[in-house]
Amino acid sequence: MQKDPEGPVPISYIHVFHKEYPRFKKVDLPTIDYSDSEFETALDYRESTRSFSDDPLKLEHLSKVLQTCRIVDPNRNPERRTYPSGGARFPVELYVICYNVENLPRGVYHYNIRNRNLEVLLEKDLNTRRRELISEYLDNPAASIFLTTVLPRSEIKYGHKGYTYSFIEAGHIGQNMQIACVELGIGCCSVSGFVDDTVSELLDLVEDEFPIYSICIGNR
Repeated sequence: MQKDPEGPVPISYIHVFHKEYPRFKKVDLPTIDYSDSEFETALDYRESTRSFSDDPLKLEHLSKVLQTCRIVDPNRNPERRTYPSGGARFPVELYVICYNVENLPRGVYHYNIRNRNLEVLLEKDLNTRRRELISEYLDNPAASIFLTTVLPRSEIKYGHKGYTYSFIEAGHIGQNMQIACVELGIGCCSVSGFVDDTVSELLDLVEDEFPIYSICIGNR
C-alpha cells in the first residue's frame, strides 16, 4: 500500500496490530513467576535508548558487550559460539566505530572474535560524520557496533537463502548485546538507517561484504 504524500497517513503505519483468532478455542498457559530470574528481569528492562549522555563509555563495558559474541568451544568442528548460525557458517563480522570511549582512541576497529581484541583500521575522529553512521534519530552514542555479512560464507552452502540467514544471525547477536547493556546499566539502540556507502568505505569492506545492522551504545 503506497502512502499518498498529500493524503492522511494510513492507520497501518501508526498502530501495531496483534493477530488473534477470536472464534477458536483457547489453551491458557501456566503462569510463570519471573521475580527470581535475572534473565527475565533483563528482558523486561530492555529498551531502546535514542539520546545518550556526554559521559565516556568505559572500555570494560564495550568489551563486555562485544564478548557476548565469542567462541565457547574452539576445539569443536565447527566451533561453538554464544549465538546460533545457519550451518555454522558464521558470515557476520563485527566492527566498532569509537566516538567517546575511555582509553580507546577515536576511530574504526575490527573485533577479532578468535583473539578477543580490537584491530585498528583507522585512527580518526568521526564525530562530524555521525549522522551518516547512526541515522538522524539517535543522539550522541559513545560507540557504534556494525555487523556486516561476508555473504559467500553462507551462499556456498545455502545459495540465496544465505542472505536471509545473515539477518537472522545478526538478530541473535543484537539481542545478546542488548541484554548485556541492561545488565551493565548502559543505553543501547539497534539501527539500520545508516548510509551504506559511507559505512562500507570507512570499514574498508571488500565487494562481497556489506553492512546490515548496527548497535549503538553509550551511557544514558
